Amino acid sequence: MSKRSQAYISIFAISILWGTIPLIVKTSDISSLGLVGIRTFVGSIFLLLFISKKKSNLKKLVKPGLTLGPLLAFHWVCMFESLNLNSVAVGIGLVFTFPIFIIFLNIVRGVHISTNQVALVILGFVGVYLLLDVGKIVSLLGVVYGLVSALTIAILILYGAPISLRLGGLNVAFSQVLIAALCLSPFTFQNIDWMLNNLAKSIFLGGILTGLGLAIYWFSVKILDPLAVGTITYIEPLTGVVLSSFLLSETLTFSQYGGFLLVILVGVLQVYSDTKSS
Repeated sequence: MSKRSQAYISIFAISILWGTIPLIVKTSDISSLGLVGIRTFVGSIFLLLFISKKKSNLKKLVKPGLTLGPLLAFHWVCMFESLNLNSVAVGIGLVFTFPIFIIFLNIVRGVHISTNQVALVILGFVGVYLLLDVGKIVSLLGVVYGLVSALTIAILILYGAPISLRLGGLNVAFSQVLIAALCLSPFTFQNIDWMLNNLAKSIFLGGILTGLGLAIYWFSVKILDPLAVGTITYIEPLTGVVLSSFLLSETLTFSQYGGFLLVILVGVLQVYSDTKSS
């Protein structure tokens, strides 16, 4: 199996798992800051077990970590707040406007983007918009949080992709999660009892969804274009919306089912288009 195929399969699988994050946010009785703090704390411990401990390697990670870490923490806090203030469909749909921000930022930077890739991103965004179901927006502040979260992750991806290529996806994941954990450490310690009482949930959120998830993400970005990865991760809001309809009794409309099918179609077209061009 080629590395590109491995990258697509990996990012597709982790995107499905990431779709469980809104359920964790909605069913946890602690603040967004506390939950993100626990996520980064457990995630940094998980990643520390797998990276090289050489002093020279760790020194190289300090500078990118100091930039990526606070950005990551800010992105997750805004995302969790958006999910708390609106339905899962609205919250996660807003966050996944980030590929549109990536296109905009690339245009500003003068980076060429293929017409096919732009078309796929926009088509995927239409699918996410249908999943979003604007009629369910109950908090404008939640909308702001969602859009800020999307802009932040777009900046993080564009800045982090070349660093990942140079230093390795696992190392970049560790550096940003560790610095994010340090930034949020006061909120983590305030909620240490919750973490110990919900150890399985904390390990799943921090170890699997954060540690393993980010390692897979940065591995994929080393091989695939960030926009291609963004198109595949449209699977995440799809999974989140479907799970919330079953487990949180959030009803789905006819247009949301249409969005569901469109997102699946875009994922298939992305892989087909990339395979053909390769």
